[in-house]
Amino acid sequence: MEGKRRPRVAAQQRREEVIEAALAEFAHKGLHGGSTINIARQADLSHPNLFRLFSTKKELFVTVLTRVFEIIDREMVQRGEAAGSDPRPAMSNAWGGLMERRELMLMLLQGYAASDDPDIRDLMHRSTRSVFERVEAMPEMNADTAHRFIAEGALYMMASAMDLPARAAEDPWADRFLASGGSQGNTSA
Repeated sequence: MEGKRRPRVAAQQRREEVIEAALAEFAHKGLHGGSTINIARQADLSHPNLFRLFSTKKELFVTVLTRVFEIIDREMVQRGEAAGSDPRPAMSNAWGGLMERRELMLMLLQGYAASDDPDIRDLMHRSTRSVFERVEAMPEMNADTAHRFIAEGALYMMASAMDLPARAAEDPWADRFLASGGSQGNTSA
C-alpha cells in the first residue's frame, strides 16, 4: 500500500470485497491451497484485518460457497419457478449464463472436493438438496427430470471448468459437446 492510506470503507462493503477476492482465490486453488494473504492483498486489506471480518479461512470459504448457492438460487432456480408451465428453458438459459462466470463453476467443484470436511459436506448437501427439491417441485418436473436436469448441469459445470466455451471455436469436439444434449433436456419423464 506504499504509505498511502485507503479511505475508510464500511464493514459490509469491505466484506463484499473480501468475498470477491476469496472467490477468485478459492475457485482456482481450493480451501487448502488458497492463500488468505493473497485474498487480503487482492482486497487491499491487511492480513490481520481479514481475520477481523472472517475468523477462519474455513469460515471465509463457507461464506463464498454460500454466496455461490445464493447466486444459483437467484439467477437460475427463481427464474425456473417464475417461468410457468415448463421451467427448463428458463433454467437452462440461466445456467448457461452462470457457466460464463467460470469462477462460480470452479468454486462449486471446489466445494464438492472439500466435502471431506463435515461442515462443508453439510453445506453442500443442504444446498444441493434445496436446488434439487425446488426443481423437482416445479411444473412438468419430478424426481427423474430434476435428476437429469441437475446431472446435465453438472456435466456442463465440468465443461466450464475445462474452459470448453473458449475452446469451442477451434475444437470441433468441444463445440459438439456444448451443443449436444439439448433435446434430451426438454423431454418429460
